[in-house]
Amino acid sequence: KQWYQRRVAITAGVMQNTQQLVERFVGAPLTRTTGITTEDKTVEEVPGIGNTFGARLREQEIEFAYELVGKYLVLKKNKKAFESWLFDILERANNTAVSSIQQWVEQNVG
Repeated sequence: KQWYQRRVAITAGVMQNTQQLVERFVGAPLTRTTGITTEDKTVEEVPGIGNTFGARLREQEIEFAYELVGKYLVLKKNKKAFESWLFDILERANNTAVSSIQQWVEQNVG
């Protein structure tokens, strides 16, 4: 029972942390400013992508977060189509990334 309670607490912590990452991503532009330089955010900066999935996207010549947003828009904000497209590249479902892109578009594009 103690092991289960600890696992539930850890899972809740991870979910809360993931939600915070999504909220930060959604509330910010797709660029980052370092000093006087502005750079586009990379796909690895999208919550749920990271280095492993980022490498798979880069193999398809998708390097920046705005390209994921663009694909979602080209698919006419069709969440299922975007999930399917991303699944084909990543070879697994990625609800966090899909949700991040969807929420970013809803908040920043409309």
